[in-house]
Amino acid sequence: MLIRLIFLFLLFYLVLLVVRFFQSLGQPAAGKRRQPDSLPKKAMVKDEVCNTYISEDEALKETKNGRIYYFCSEDCRKKFLASGK
Repeated sequence: MLIRLIFLFLLFYLVLLVVRFFQSLGQPAAGKRRQPDSLPKKAMVKDEVCNTYISEDEALKETKNGRIYYFCSEDCRKKFLASGK
């Protein structure tokens, strides 16, 4: 009687594992989940010297002739100011 109960428990457990396996096939992998669409998008700006794109929050800013220029580093900012553009 006890062996039959253990066998039924193991059979139930195996069926549960198979069901979970097939359910997981339709879902994205844990490391590849999409980001929610409701996250705010950060604006990307172009460095005028090295032409790289950085987020506006992290960029260094310099205003010249009423225009705002963005830079990825202090070195790029200094190169831009030295060039006299």
